[in-house]
Amino acid sequence: MSLPPAAADQAYCEVSAVDSGRIHMLLGQLVDTATVDEMTHLPCLAFIIRHSRTRETFLFDLGIRPDLENLTGAGTVTAQMGMKLEGRDIPAALEKGGLSRTEVKHVAISHIHFDHTGAPRAFPNATFLLGAGGKPIIETKGPEFKGTLYAIDVPLERTTFVDPSTTEWAPIGPFPRALDFYGDGSLYIVDAPGHVPGHMNLLVRTSVDGAWVFLAGDSAHDWRLLTGEAGIGHHSQWGCIHEDPLQAQENIERIKALGGYPRVRILLAHDKPFVNANAAEGRGYWPDKIASL
Repeated sequence: MSLPPAAADQAYCEVSAVDSGRIHMLLGQLVDTATVDEMTHLPCLAFIIRHSRTRETFLFDLGIRPDLENLTGAGTVTAQMGMKLEGRDIPAALEKGGLSRTEVKHVAISHIHFDHTGAPRAFPNATFLLGAGGKPIIETKGPEFKGTLYAIDVPLERTTFVDPSTTEWAPIGPFPRALDFYGDGSLYIVDAPGHVPGHMNLLVRTSVDGAWVFLAGDSAHDWRLLTGEAGIGHHSQWGCIHEDPLQAQENIERIKALGGYPRVRILLAHDKPFVNANAAEGRGYWPDKIASL
């Protein structure tokens, strides 16, 4: 299935990256080509998305919160795993580029792992979007999430749990379930099962004539999973970072298929090649924009 063609006077979105932290962790949890105790530095990215017509601001992920002492359960587990974390003040980064935290209309959190959930209450006017699969975890394990990598503190009165089993979700490209969020073909929330319950990706139209960015979240933590140079990792002590590796691999195959479509840029939440190529010069980082293909 092809991606939706552009309509007359097609709306689109501008996308910018935001440095949202770093993790020093065991590579073997991510890819099967790592040696036993091999470590990796993993950058974390969040994304600012701005609608071409309304100029509404939509954030995808919030990275690692700057006050690491408030990670509670996840802070304990990451220490046991030997992870070293760096958090970021995302609202400060936005405001440095001229965007007030009060202007943020929507925040979609790809999933409820600690390195994506940041500090939601710093955005006083935002509606939060979470996958419905995360709701029972929040209800049964929150707020401390002891013994897990989960950590999230959203204002539930401003949170919508989006459910890909509802009729509003339809196939798009290689993906069986996606939601046309604005209703104008500019931004799709994509169901991305396998990593953790409720995991979501975004497919964003970035031009009036057929360019796209796919924000893959943690569908793949390493580009070698998409090039075929490595398979999903299973560490001897800590296991796999995906809760359902089979579903995760099926979703990786869909992303590989998407990569064969014309004018589609794929970006990972922990995209080392993008960071290495662009961070030093600030290319594609807010307030700059990621170039449309």
